[in-house]
Amino acid sequence: MSAQSVHESSFESSITPEAPTTTPASPEADKARGLRCTRYDQMAKAASAGLMTHPHVESAIVGISGGASDLVFHLNCTITAKSNPSDLMETVSNGVISNIERMLGVSFAARRLHFNRSLYAD
Repeated sequence: MSAQSVHESSFESSITPEAPTTTPASPEADKARGLRCTRYDQMAKAASAGLMTHPHVESAIVGISGGASDLVFHLNCTITAKSNPSDLMETVSNGVISNIERMLGVSFAARRLHFNRSLYAD
């Protein structure tokens, strides 16, 4: 093999980065937000685990996002091929979500529920 020359290149920009428009949060606020996020993650994992015990659920992934004033409940759930999703949807809406709202002390601003049917027969 013969050696090939490598060309160096550089890039200079005349665009100056803009200063952030938000002020940094205090350490106490950062800590409170971290604790809140941890609590949301724990609630979401518990809800996923609980839904996975349902006989018609093949998989359930729950997430909670947003701040206290704009919380969003996310569910991506795969149900068994022959099951009727209406009972499970009612359980999620009237049981799982309402219990999490009660434990968190705040209502969800939005609920994003996605139910998929398994491609595999029971």
